[in-house]
Amino acid sequence: MRTPILILMSAIGVIGANSLLLSPVVTAVSQALNATTAEVMRAASAYGLGVAAAALLLAPLADRIGAGRLLRAALLLLGAGLAASAAAADVRMLMAAQAVCGLAAGAALPSIYTLAMVIAPKGREARVLGLVLSGWTVSLVLGVSVSAWATDLAGWRAVYGTLASVALLLWAASASLRAAGSPSGQATSPLTALRVPGIVRGLLSTALMMLGFYSSYFFTGAHITQGLGLSITQAGLLPLFYGIGFGLAVLLDPLLDRLGLARATPPVFLAVTASYLLMMVWADNYGLLLGLAVLWGIGQHLALNLVVARVTLLDPGQRGAIMGLFSTVTYLCVFAAPFTGAAAYAVWGLAGCLGVSALLSASAALEALGLKPAAPSAGGAPA
Repeated sequence: MRTPILILMSAIGVIGANSLLLSPVVTAVSQALNATTAEVMRAASAYGLGVAAAALLLAPLADRIGAGRLLRAALLLLGAGLAASAAAADVRMLMAAQAVCGLAAGAALPSIYTLAMVIAPKGREARVLGLVLSGWTVSLVLGVSVSAWATDLAGWRAVYGTLASVALLLWAASASLRAAGSPSGQATSPLTALRVPGIVRGLLSTALMMLGFYSSYFFTGAHITQGLGLSITQAGLLPLFYGIGFGLAVLLDPLLDRLGLARATPPVFLAVTASYLLMMVWADNYGLLLGLAVLWGIGQHLALNLVVARVTLLDPGQRGAIMGLFSTVTYLCVFAAPFTGAAAYAVWGLAGCLGVSALLSASAALEALGLKPAAPSAGGAPA
């Protein structure tokens, strides 16, 4: 089981690195492409739209052709999109390339979450998906923080080229997963998934969590490089510290198995809310901001774990379609965040973004109070 987990973790790592990379390197990209920060961040919006569209239209294919086959096709497309990003001559080409990357990620992420369910021994799903989700730590530590440092040394184009090579290597390594996640034989679609009891509230919780995260994260790089006057490498340290927290939270995943989803979700979202409020107060203190990013990462990992658990157990026969809806909602939030965050950032800076995020996270905690103890728990879930 170790090799499949490593492959799935690494695939999330590459996808996550691409989706989170623009924030710390936005200044370098905008200078190279003669564009504003806002224009470059619209490439992140294009990526988000691509993911949302693919997750809605392509993810149900996992229920028909198998999650393993869909993942391998997505990794090939991701490699092409990353290579095109490295070669982009202007911001429009970068937006188009990132849209291609989004299509690939929209097909890959639901497949990865489904495969984590498939390979996990019964009763250990929370631990296995927790390990797979730690691929986000890989993306933050190696994909983003190291990439920010590498951007200072070799330029952002070299970083995207390297990510393209890794995506193709993962495609080759994933041959053993080709037959994994065999077709369910069930005709699924976004419409059939939307009829699953509990899915609407699960997607609302997803939206509150994801819009809160990206509305602040996307503007941390601009805050550190432009607001605080520090370097791109220093901007890359915030994702590093966040990633450390995200990775450390794996140690707490077994606690979710014991508590269950209904008991664990409200306090976890309250902890995330507290991290936003603390960062809002000390947004202009670089050292404290880094330290608080660790707490942010711990809370966000546990929240993501619980939300994925909540939706994936609703109907095992429609996991592909359900996770497609999950990714669609997630990346519609990625699309919307540069606009909602920009409005707050223009008036109050990063503190304003963090205030918006705290409000959204608190709303998620309130929504979770309505969960019944009999609802699917993180124990036995792909949390």
